[in-house]
Amino acid sequence: MRGEKQQLVDFLSRLQAAFAKQNVFALRELGNNAIEQAAMQNSKRVAGIALVAYCLHKMHSKQHIVRHRKWPVIRKAIGKNLEKALAALHKDNVPSFERNLRNIIQSIQSTDKQMGNYAQGLFEKAKVKYASTAYSLGLGLGQSASLTGANKKELLRYIGATKMADREVVTFGIKERLRKLKGTLRGA
Repeated sequence: MRGEKQQLVDFLSRLQAAFAKQNVFALRELGNNAIEQAAMQNSKRVAGIALVAYCLHKMHSKQHIVRHRKWPVIRKAIGKNLEKALAALHKDNVPSFERNLRNIIQSIQSTDKQMGNYAQGLFEKAKVKYASTAYSLGLGLGQSASLTGANKKELLRYIGATKMADREVVTFGIKERLRKLKGTLRGA
């Protein structure tokens, strides 16, 4: 957990800073970086941070959300939960970290339900999108769906609708995984 903890602290610190600055590009980049690491390490916690970063990026890019009169209160609540999640990690309190991350997800889902324009929820879309990213990095379909909590049928539909199946899949071979794992363990 020690190596993962440092990685979670790093990603969450960057997420908190990007969210505070309303930096949509940093949020998107963080989400992409985090899902790559989550796929490589099969870490659902890192994947959770990736999903939150992606959703916050999407929410910040929607004018009808950021201009809504309720948005400042929602932003403040999400900011507080980010702060609490980070503090929990510093205290090695994983259950509190996970609870605060779930609170952020609930805020995202609630906001999307109230203010969103689409039938498919933002968080559900994020799970499928990032599961397909994990799949493109070499994880199996089931493992990719499990990593983000995506529905397998939706994931298959999404992969089929993209050109992903036509491309050569980039995989992390056992040699690359072992090298990364050894690097992570050295930092523990």
